[in-house]
Amino acid sequence: MSTPNPKTKDWAVRFRGHDTPVSLVAGQTVAVNLRLENVGSRKWMQSGSAAAHVGYRWFDAAGAQQRDVEDRRTALPADVYPRQEIAFGAVLVAPKAPGAYNLHWDLFGSAWFADTDHPPLSVPVRVTAAPTDITGWRVESNVNPAPVARALDGDPRTFWDSGVPQAAGQWFRLNLAAPRVVDGIQFLSPGKGFPAGYVLRVSADGRTWVEVARVAAGNQYDVMAVFAPQLVQYAQIDLLGVGMSSWMISEVLVHAGIAWHADASHNPKTACRAIDNRADTAWSSGAPQMPEMWFQIDLGHAEIVSGLTLVPPADEHPASYRVAVWNASAHRWQAVAEKLSQTELLDIVFDATQTQFINIQLLQARERPWAIQHVGVSREMERWLGPGT
Repeated sequence: MSTPNPKTKDWAVRFRGHDTPVSLVAGQTVAVNLRLENVGSRKWMQSGSAAAHVGYRWFDAAGAQQRDVEDRRTALPADVYPRQEIAFGAVLVAPKAPGAYNLHWDLFGSAWFADTDHPPLSVPVRVTAAPTDITGWRVESNVNPAPVARALDGDPRTFWDSGVPQAAGQWFRLNLAAPRVVDGIQFLSPGKGFPAGYVLRVSADGRTWVEVARVAAGNQYDVMAVFAPQLVQYAQIDLLGVGMSSWMISEVLVHAGIAWHADASHNPKTACRAIDNRADTAWSSGAPQMPEMWFQIDLGHAEIVSGLTLVPPADEHPASYRVAVWNASAHRWQAVAEKLSQTELLDIVFDATQTQFINIQLLQARERPWAIQHVGVSREMERWLGPGT
């Protein structure tokens, strides 16, 4: 077998998927998941004098290649035949100097495959002197994966475009690099290209997922979900149906949260089930409703609050209630809503108040227990995290 000659069209690669981080610390070493297709006419050899390796080159904003960088090459895990795909992890080392760069992923035999006018995979990456809120963030998709980093480049004028009409099974995933407490996520489109029908799920480990938003069809808005704080590393949009147009994402924003705590007069050990965002769990009083039965939420710190929603798993809404908040400035409980003979789920709006604690107390008896599957708290949510913030 002869050594690959990049001066011919025999050697060409198409990048079918990647999750390159969009922000790294100077000199940081990471592993990047790549999926490659051999679109040339020659087999890529894993080893020997004719071996091909995955590598990279760094270019500054002016297009000048950076020489004072660590050059790492990653061997292929197996021989790759023409039209065959392979997925594996490749080593990447960030430049030593902070700045805005364009990273070029490519294959190297006796020279770079891109030197045959077959373009490399280009990814904008910002390198910082110290870690930031978005260090290590990654995005990936199973459709048009090459330009996914445009959704994290901090420029609302650029965007990732699926490049094909919407269809069930298409997905777009955010990876925050490590689990962190999150209570809100936004996937913004550039005023068009909204996903027509979707489900948004989050996960701390990539195995157990929790649904936080769903629109079956006809969506004409950005994807946004606000939920009780929980550990999140991954957030994924899955399309549910067909759309005539492609879908687009120009920016991704995340809101860092502080864990809540829930308590109750009855079954307090299971009160946390009301704030876990899961559809298959709920807190229940386990006893008929009675005056002075209560449920309380600790938001972890004082916030500006203006509304409360309690969703029961069945017909177990409170028959009556008094909602009170702890007024942090006045150092006293303040009633913000009260109702007798309640027949629907509790969904109230009240004057904005700075509080850490919300207490719901029953005022009347009812034969059925009181249960809460989901708690929603309307809050002022500032300082969303993202590349442009």
